[in-house]
Parts: sequence; structure tokens; C-alpha cells
Amino acid sequence: MDDDRSDVLVVRVWLEEGTGGFRARLSTPGPWWGPGHDAVVTVAVASSPAAVADAVHAWLRSFLRSATGPR
Repeated sequence: MDDDRSDVLVVRVWLEEGTGGFRARLSTPGPWWGPGHDAVVTVAVASSPAAVADAVHAWLRSFLRSATGPR
């Protein structure tokens, strides 16, 4: 059994063309990630750097709760 308790969070940010509006998408591989599994789950979308920070913080809290729970 694999005891590795790790995960991946991808934060993609961009500026909307023409308006310069800030956008972000936070995503993670699906729950069954690995070779042959390319599902991506959107964790959050954001329109400000502060909202990105809040979403990352929430994701980390969730990860820590699941990592300290029963196996």
C-alpha cells in the first residue's frame, strides 16, 4: 500500500485581453490520477489575487484534514 500523502494543485493566472481583468483557475488531477487518467477537477476560479490566496488556503486546510484522518 502506498503511504504517500501528496497532492497537486495547479494555479493558472491570466489577464483578460482588452480589459486587463485578472482571472485564475485552480485545478487538481481527479481522484484516480495516474497513468491513463487525465481527469482534471476545477477546485476554484478567482478574479483577484486575494481570492486565489483564499482558495489555496482552503485547499491546503482540506488536504491537511484528509492527510491526518484514518487511512
